[in-house]
Amino acid sequence: MRAFFLFIGLILLALLLSAAVNYPLFTLIQDITDKGPHKLITIIGKLFAIPGFIWILYRLNIANKRDLGYQLSKPAFLAELLRGLGMGLALLGLLAVVLSFLDIRPVRTWDVIAPELGKIILVALITGLIIGFIEETFFRGGLFAGIRQSHGFWTSAILSSLFYAWMHFINPPALPAGESASFANSFWILSHTFDDYANGGIWDGFIALFLLGMYLALIRERTGNIAYVIGVHAGMVAVIKGFKDIAPTNHSSDLIWLISDYDRTIGLLSAAGMAIHLIVTYYTWRKPKMAN
Repeated sequence: MRAFFLFIGLILLALLLSAAVNYPLFTLIQDITDKGPHKLITIIGKLFAIPGFIWILYRLNIANKRDLGYQLSKPAFLAELLRGLGMGLALLGLLAVVLSFLDIRPVRTWDVIAPELGKIILVALITGLIIGFIEETFFRGGLFAGIRQSHGFWTSAILSSLFYAWMHFINPPALPAGESASFANSFWILSHTFDDYANGGIWDGFIALFLLGMYLALIRERTGNIAYVIGVHAGMVAVIKGFKDIAPTNHSSDLIWLISDYDRTIGLLSAAGMAIHLIVTYYTWRKPKMAN
């Protein structure tokens, strides 16, 4: 459990430090940005987390390619990444088709989509790959490897997946109307960063992300590296990003409860599909490579 709590402590400390420097930093850049101080807390918090992440890797003795999942040769890594990318695109692509068919996310007409389609695809793929590399290095690289040192697969998968889902609902709110940036208000933002958990309404998205985390952890365990995992993650993010631009949410749909408020794509429907896919993958996919 030491690794798990080290990573939780890292995130909380990064948020605290970010809140502490938020006001002076915001004062310096407010004339060149349209982002509020709540956005700055998230951005600076991530920057503070980087050296802490590196420190944890050395603390746990996993600051190497093998433990982080980067031990494959470049050709093998690229091949696995592309296979994973195809799987991620297929899984979320199927979800997108179903959401469109159910009129939950109806696709815009071709004449509206066509002029921007090339740009939409390119931006979606680049965004997916960037997020895939960064998040998988953190979650299924450092976090999973750190927990796996002293725990079995299921404990490691469950803890890392809970952490993965938890991180997605850390949401510093904007200041109330009429309030301006200050030291006190920086800590007001911090104090409300976890309000999504108190207010409820996130459970469908949380379950969907937890099951996705379990699936990605299973792939990490079966392959012994994170190339395929990065590809899957990148493909999924690419579909979510592109789908957002070509298929707006139909808020009047009677089936809108099947998607969460988190991104209007994942939710109960994706959770059900991922649960089935997780079971099938566990019993059929690269099973001989599963560690005991």
